[in-house]
Amino acid sequence: MTEFRINRRDLMRRLGAGGLALSASSLLGAGAVISQEARVLRIRNDGDIRRLDPATRGGWYDETVMFAIFSGLVRYAPGEKWAIELDAAESLDDSDPLNIAFTLRPGIMFTGGYGELTAEDVKFSYERFLDPAVDAVYGSDWGALAEVEVTGKYSGIIHLSRPFAPLFTSTMPHASGLILSKAALEGSGEAVIGTDPLACSGPYQLAEWRPREMIRLTRNPGWTGPVPYYDEIQLLPIADLTSAETAFDAGDLDVTQIAVNSIPVRNPAADKLVVKPALAYTWLGMNVENETLSDIRVRRAIQQAIDVQEVVEATFGGAVTPAFGLVPPPLLGARDADLYPFDPAATKALLAEAGAEGLTLTLSFGADPDLMIAAQVIQAQLAAVGITLQIRSMDSATLTAQQQDNAGGSYKEVELFFTTFTTAPDPSWVTEWFTCSQVGVWNFQRTCSEDWDAKNAAAAEETDPAVRNQMYIELQDALEETGAYVFLYHGVNAWVAGPKVTPAYSADAQWALLRDFTGA
Repeated sequence: MTEFRINRRDLMRRLGAGGLALSASSLLGAGAVISQEARVLRIRNDGDIRRLDPATRGGWYDETVMFAIFSGLVRYAPGEKWAIELDAAESLDDSDPLNIAFTLRPGIMFTGGYGELTAEDVKFSYERFLDPAVDAVYGSDWGALAEVEVTGKYSGIIHLSRPFAPLFTSTMPHASGLILSKAALEGSGEAVIGTDPLACSGPYQLAEWRPREMIRLTRNPGWTGPVPYYDEIQLLPIADLTSAETAFDAGDLDVTQIAVNSIPVRNPAADKLVVKPALAYTWLGMNVENETLSDIRVRRAIQQAIDVQEVVEATFGGAVTPAFGLVPPPLLGARDADLYPFDPAATKALLAEAGAEGLTLTLSFGADPDLMIAAQVIQAQLAAVGITLQIRSMDSATLTAQQQDNAGGSYKEVELFFTTFTTAPDPSWVTEWFTCSQVGVWNFQRTCSEDWDAKNAAAAEETDPAVRNQMYIELQDALEETGAYVFLYHGVNAWVAGPKVTPAYSADAQWALLRDFTGA
């Protein structure tokens, strides 16, 4: 298991004693020597790109590309432990945690003729998260931002209005910390970026996009940092892990994630197998605005009808353990027990009390072989208490579109569903999607409590780890009390790579850090 003790002080210490005031020269080096023959990496992406905008991005299918084509002040470093390193910043000084001073490396050029990356671009990129016209899905990442003060062409100060514990764990090194070209975006006449990044500032640029077929990245000729090993990276959007693994075995992919149930049959050495505990969380959600599920007694009955231990063992064997909440260990706030564990007798009593015997429900989820097994086990468990469960495996994008159909109202037809979210190394990134403002955006249970939202906001400002730990436990307790959540598992991330590739991943192996891949 990856050693994981993450807090802001640890991250700062890994960058240098006394904060972030250090030179970027130690990070740059000479770069790789490039041969005359083009080096091409073919890697699976779990989906096609949707929104290459730090404020409105979709999931890691977007982020994997964004980390390669954009720069941030800092970035997650590849390796076994969570750490950050300077990227576009030449130095950062966090000695005053409410006023973080930065200096940029000169000479970072945007593609498309949009000029040099400057402090004005940093100001524009971060302050736009607060712009109502942007309607930032990830607005909470910069919710504590007061302003970015530009003090010179390459220098500025990030002023916060209040303490914000996740700043250096899940905001600045994550995609919300990436820097866009102010000139490019303002010149586009649009408030947000779609699938055209407009201007790239990272080691790669988006050279070609063939929807549902390939995302092709090539070296950014204006990049002045470490020269990436690969001349070209081809990302193939393959949602189904079994299909991706077949393509890898056929030699059509150099690197891919694989399903957990494939881990035992792979040769760890020959396949360069990497398996890491995931900072992810999978749960069964219930739509409280669906007529059948509007009664909390019905939702509680379903909660207690599901034996999560049996579901996880049948799906993954001993490779994955059950979850007791949304926050994955070893993050602070991870729970160690459920409030409403498996109790079929309680289920039957609740159904009788609610007059809901003989229910027929539908469980919807994206195409995934592991989730199909889990669905079939839950189907049998619900049948044992008199509930008929229909299984609806479908395209995940189509399901998400229905859950987000707030105007048309088709979201009300969704009953039960599986969801998997991936997260960053801070619990605030786990809970943020269950607020009232996220109803119909990513909160598909549609649970809403202003009191819960206020406590969630307070937890992000708390700097005492012990107090913060308890706050996140109580937030998850409150979600379970709604009856709309059955916590299932956190899982693992497993990758295989070809013999000529030396891969580079984030500490939890969630992201392939493309700029750090090299040859064997």
